[in-house]
Amino acid sequence: MSSQDQPHPPTSPDKSETETPANETPAGATTTTTTENGDDSSSKRHKPGPSVGFFGSRLHNVAAFLPANFRPLTIAQNLKKTGIGRFEQENGFGLTSVKTIPLINQKNYFTEYLKKDEQVSFIRNWRTERALQQKLKKLKESGAQIDEKKFEDIKNFDNFDLNDIETEMNKEKEKAAAAAAASGGTAGTAADADDDEEEDEENETEEVRQEKAKIGGDVVILQPGSGFIRIGKATDAVPMTVPTVIAVKKSTPKHHDKSKPLPERHENSDGDIYFNDEFDEQRAIVTKDFRARMRYYKRRVLPNSRETAANYNKKQEPERIPDHNDPYKKEWINIKHYPNRTSFVGEDALKFPVDENWILRYPIINGNFNEYSKDYDSPEEILGDLTTIILDSLDKLQIKNLTHLKVMLVIPDLYDKAYVETWCHILFKFIGFGRVGIIQEAVAATFGAGASCACVVDVGAQTTSISCVDEGMVISDSRMLLNYGGDQITETFIKLLLENSFPYKDIDLVSSYDWELAQTLKHNFITFQDADIAVQIYNFYKRKPFETTEKYEFKVFDEVMLAPMGLFFPQLFQLDKPTSIPSLSTSTKPRNSIIKGRLIKPAADQYSSKPNNPHSKSQEQLRTQFLITLNCLLLNNYSNQLLLTKPPLQSQDNLDNIPLEKAIVESITNAGLAPNSDLGKIKKLYDNILVVGGGLAKISGYDLMLTDRINIWRPKFLSSTAIDSIIEYVQQEIKATNDMRQQFIDEAKVKYQEEGQQIEDVELSQEILDSIEAKTQVKLDLEYIDSISDQGTLMPVNVLPPPREFDPEMLTWKGGSVYGRLKVVNEMWITQKDWDLLGSRCLYYKSICNY
Repeated sequence: MSSQDQPHPPTSPDKSETETPANETPAGATTTTTTENGDDSSSKRHKPGPSVGFFGSRLHNVAAFLPANFRPLTIAQNLKKTGIGRFEQENGFGLTSVKTIPLINQKNYFTEYLKKDEQVSFIRNWRTERALQQKLKKLKESGAQIDEKKFEDIKNFDNFDLNDIETEMNKEKEKAAAAAAASGGTAGTAADADDDEEEDEENETEEVRQEKAKIGGDVVILQPGSGFIRIGKATDAVPMTVPTVIAVKKSTPKHHDKSKPLPERHENSDGDIYFNDEFDEQRAIVTKDFRARMRYYKRRVLPNSRETAANYNKKQEPERIPDHNDPYKKEWINIKHYPNRTSFVGEDALKFPVDENWILRYPIINGNFNEYSKDYDSPEEILGDLTTIILDSLDKLQIKNLTHLKVMLVIPDLYDKAYVETWCHILFKFIGFGRVGIIQEAVAATFGAGASCACVVDVGAQTTSISCVDEGMVISDSRMLLNYGGDQITETFIKLLLENSFPYKDIDLVSSYDWELAQTLKHNFITFQDADIAVQIYNFYKRKPFETTEKYEFKVFDEVMLAPMGLFFPQLFQLDKPTSIPSLSTSTKPRNSIIKGRLIKPAADQYSSKPNNPHSKSQEQLRTQFLITLNCLLLNNYSNQLLLTKPPLQSQDNLDNIPLEKAIVESITNAGLAPNSDLGKIKKLYDNILVVGGGLAKISGYDLMLTDRINIWRPKFLSSTAIDSIIEYVQQEIKATNDMRQQFIDEAKVKYQEEGQQIEDVELSQEILDSIEAKTQVKLDLEYIDSISDQGTLMPVNVLPPPREFDPEMLTWKGGSVYGRLKVVNEMWITQKDWDLLGSRCLYYKSICNY
């Protein structure tokens, strides 16, 4: 090839003037078309790119005719000159200075976080304390002299050091070895040695006895309630009972309108007292049931008995009793003798003559904090009153050094988390206990009664709780909380007496003195014994501060039985009307037993901020009045339609009208239907109904009345031991119906299936589905179910008596004291360090209930 034929390298003129894109022809230049065999130099300098199609060629031609300043290359060159272009490739800087971390292959690593007991601080601390106790025991056994004064107050081992104890033990061992070497031989005969061994065994036995006696000496049991707070050491036989009330001085005096005594009453033209038509209607219903019961037990009721008692009462006048003749004279507190006192607690508050400068405050109502009271303006006032009451009780019990003591708090079965956590805060921060543990009331009651399985019915002052306990655990779906108790019985009893011309017509239950009188009348006279129902004459003493005592005589008839029967006819209590109970009358929401957040923040989930209080299937069914019937038990429960998939309701209205016996049947049935349970447990629970609290258990004849009421209302199929056969029959019917429904659906899909369409893709209209549903309703043969029920035997109802005639009011507290002395409870104590570190999470780790 000649030099002329060689391709000449292109010259390098100024880029800004001659540089063009590779696929673009400069303006004014002519394009040269080369043939397949052509060797034109222009074809070698400009190689055509890949074809871009029709639109690409058109755009290429359009770009050739654009003005120079609108061409992309020109624009890019201008931006480069001004220095505002993008130059990622030139400066080499990345988008971030953080290096990307490569992913870890999960097959090559694992974690043991929170998979071992040693990783939980609670368990580590508990094991350390146990090791300390064992070393101290060995130190005592080795004969070492221990400074008792140094260790007598230390109960929680928070300040102990293992190394110090080991050092002291080694020193004692060295001393013992040196003494043995110096003796050089044995002294005494074998008989003497045997005598010494026997004496050592006797001494060890005595020490063991002393140690067992000391167990629980550092444990305080606390059971707060609406009416009373019970507190005492676990080693005490009975607790101290303190009324949950405190008298405080008010900066702003409040005057009580004494012109209208409560309960509010009306007087007709004949001078008879009445309340309202609804009360009279409910009284007539209860009276009808009472007379039917008397006829069933062949008890004779004399006609006009009520009128006879009323006529006698109208003629009665009070008899003034001098102080020296008053058998139960009450010593009132004279405020002039205590000029510096700012509060009076418990019994002293009830002995205090309240005037316009003082007021009685009730920090707990309905088993919860009285945060809707008009007398409390901040949560600190509620917590301060409770702290004052407890500290005053501890002083009277001579319990000191609280930081070295433990307290077992008895909490409700269907508890409010904010209530429990606030109590723990009070016990740690305000009172100063070293350790806190919790136990539910029903579990404590079973410990006190010595029963492993029971249906616990706790009728308290203002609430009634029902829970089923099996092997020391509360069955969650069996828990119930009703809004009535012993105080409602007292109020209704006074109403019935007033309608029967009670001689003390001006009784005002809001007054603490008259309320105490009403409680005394209830405790002395109400009964469920049919044989005691007759016109009887009684008397009582009216006492007021610094006034002469007055004695009244009056007659009663059926009022003594109608009032407690309100537990089985709650409409008689008229819970939707304004109340005259002193503690409830101070609250704007006396029937509300759930913390809403006026003063105390309600419990909520940390992530969703939704209420996270425990709920019960039985409680939710009561709120909707959806009680156990044949259909709902046999069909709905076994088709999983009653599972609690919705958040618990906050309405309390229906809880006011649920009779006690129906609630018991509901609780026991749900306990038998609970997961991981069996229907055989129902018979066991009916045979072990444990009634505690002072609202019902202290009324004579309550066991027979409760047994009759349960047998009256309990459906036949729930009373038979063949209930498992009934459930099996119903399950078979439900399965057959479901199979038939699926068969009809498959046939309808085949009928409406189009060509080439899969049968799974066929969608039926709602009308077709409704027609199939109507054809496949579950139909049960009730006569056959009746015949199955007849094959079984009647499940007996047995109400357990209190053990060894123990006071049923104290039974729950006594069970807490038994529980607090068990060795296993050493794992359940929460220390102040634990509470400061984890707060309410401690209750999740350190309680036997599913907190």
